[in-house]
Amino acid sequence: MTDNSALRPDALTPKEITEKVLGLGVTKSSMDLRTQLPLTVLAGFYIGLGGLFCTLFMSDSTLPFAVQKFMGGAVFSLGLYLVLVAGAELYTGNTMLAGAAVDGRISWGAAVMNWVRVWLGNFVGALALVTLVYFAHVADTGPMAKGMMSIAVGKLSADWTTIMIKGILCNLLVCLGVWVGYAGRTVVDKAVGVVLPVSAFVALGFEHCVANMYFLPLAFVLKLSGYAPEGVPLDVITIENIVKNLSAATVGNTIAGVVLVLMYWAAFRKRA
Repeated sequence: MTDNSALRPDALTPKEITEKVLGLGVTKSSMDLRTQLPLTVLAGFYIGLGGLFCTLFMSDSTLPFAVQKFMGGAVFSLGLYLVLVAGAELYTGNTMLAGAAVDGRISWGAAVMNWVRVWLGNFVGALALVTLVYFAHVADTGPMAKGMMSIAVGKLSADWTTIMIKGILCNLLVCLGVWVGYAGRTVVDKAVGVVLPVSAFVALGFEHCVANMYFLPLAFVLKLSGYAPEGVPLDVITIENIVKNLSAATVGNTIAGVVLVLMYWAAFRKRA
């Protein structure tokens, strides 16, 4: 006999989402390495795919400014959509494990260990896509290649504090996209839920550490290969600046995810 009570068309309430996130914190922190590792690699790859798709629009100078930014952000949401629906472990979303830690369901050590493993796995996945894109000659010449280099230069030119603050703003929107995605009960719900938050952070130029694991190494590889588009200052594309960006974006992303989930935990936690 079918349990029709489970066939609900309505979205989860904010309180139900909070409980779901806290429960997922336990599940994610207890995941064995054999399961976790491929899922972390896939997440980095998926976010990179979103970045690759986004570059197509960001490289088209014929589009009006706002249209270009919105469309680039909208198609970038492909990455987070794949993470939510296909299943993958993404660092920026996993910063919300802090909710399960402060609720006493997992230890802070378990949360931090999860973050370290997921961050490294995401980096491996992003670098795998960089390798494929490079050898597929998608970015050898033309508007796409110049667009990739220009995006990276913009990210590498800011100072550490600015990147960190942009990282906070970015993951506030990304985690809200994840939060709204968790509210949905169908793949369509999740697709609609992630588009506006993700397109907002991309269009506004905020910093996502996992996306940057794709954008910045690709620009560095293109520079090493001798590609030098006119008007793009290649001197800022260095290992030192890449480390600066990734460290600042990671700190900012972590702060945003932790603070957001703790705000909802404070509002909806179970009280004796």
